[in-house]
Amino acid sequence: MNIIYGICSWGLGHATRSLPIMRKLIEEGNNLTVISHGNSLKFLKRELGDEGIRYFDVKDYPIPVAETRGAFIAKSFLYWPKFMSRMHRGLEFVTKLLEKEKIDVIISDGRYDIYSRRIPSFLINHQVRILNPLNMRTLEFGSEIYNLFFLKDRFIRFLVPDYENDDLSGKLSHNLKLIKRNKIAYIGVLSDFRKRDLKKDIDYLISITGPEPQRSILENILMKQIGNMDGKIVVTLGRPDKEVFRKEENIEVYSILNKEKREELLNRAKMVISRSGYSTIMDLAVIKTRALLIPTPGQVEQEYLAKYHMEKENFYCVDQDRVNLPEDVKKARRYSGVRRECDVEKSVENVIEEVNNAR
Repeated sequence: MNIIYGICSWGLGHATRSLPIMRKLIEEGNNLTVISHGNSLKFLKRELGDEGIRYFDVKDYPIPVAETRGAFIAKSFLYWPKFMSRMHRGLEFVTKLLEKEKIDVIISDGRYDIYSRRIPSFLINHQVRILNPLNMRTLEFGSEIYNLFFLKDRFIRFLVPDYENDDLSGKLSHNLKLIKRNKIAYIGVLSDFRKRDLKKDIDYLISITGPEPQRSILENILMKQIGNMDGKIVVTLGRPDKEVFRKEENIEVYSILNKEKREELLNRAKMVISRSGYSTIMDLAVIKTRALLIPTPGQVEQEYLAKYHMEKENFYCVDQDRVNLPEDVKKARRYSGVRRECDVEKSVENVIEEVNNAR
């Protein structure tokens, strides 16, 4: 099959969780055309290489982030025209590509602009209900209407990387009011990592990811505090655009790591300190490790997920402007992490089955 695979570039989470699907599709002899942008595109090129894969840099819509409710309302008015413009640009690119070539299926992870009414299109999406900082149910209801609009004749199904029961995403993709169950496929957790039986000899693995400027802000906060902590500390900066490696006494710092090294470090870590993006939570669920979660300010989804998992007694969370690492890691040790078993291979099989059934 000839497959277009779109990847949202808001951080690296969408890229990392889609990698096992993409690798399986390549392994089965399919031809991939990958559409993404920025660091996500660089990361995918680094992980998958160039053989048999085409890459296109198409900028997706901006992230609607605001640190206060008033700023959210103001930015929403400014955001919408840019959103529609970028949506049109992405869809126009796909339309022109389809005029020149035969494409069998489109899979899009988080990008609403990568689809076609002419061929089966799937959206990998864990946020079927989009939350808002005002916590208004009317707006949440409106977000279901928004997703229903895309499910009518644009995407044939949403592939939700979660379980129908004992879920990880909470109300982001469960207890929906408008969207019918047959339009949702709960495929199971997606992660590019697997649990390995390695010695736990890293006390803290600090993973700094996400969009700027908040990525750099968190880096500055944590780098100032790690000198006050005991034990072996490994820091990854989430910077595929730079080559950084530093080693000072008990601290190692990397710009970014390949899949194999990151998987190794996750399995060796006694505790992970990271953002609370959904892809990160799925990685933690697969590896089965404790974590301290620090949501990106203004990203309502991350703020909700961090609190949701703290209420479930999976992970401890703290706001970015309140981080006190020596004290917060003590509290985080009281939380057990996600307990349910997660079979990523089965999840990938579920995606392949959905795609094959649509042909």
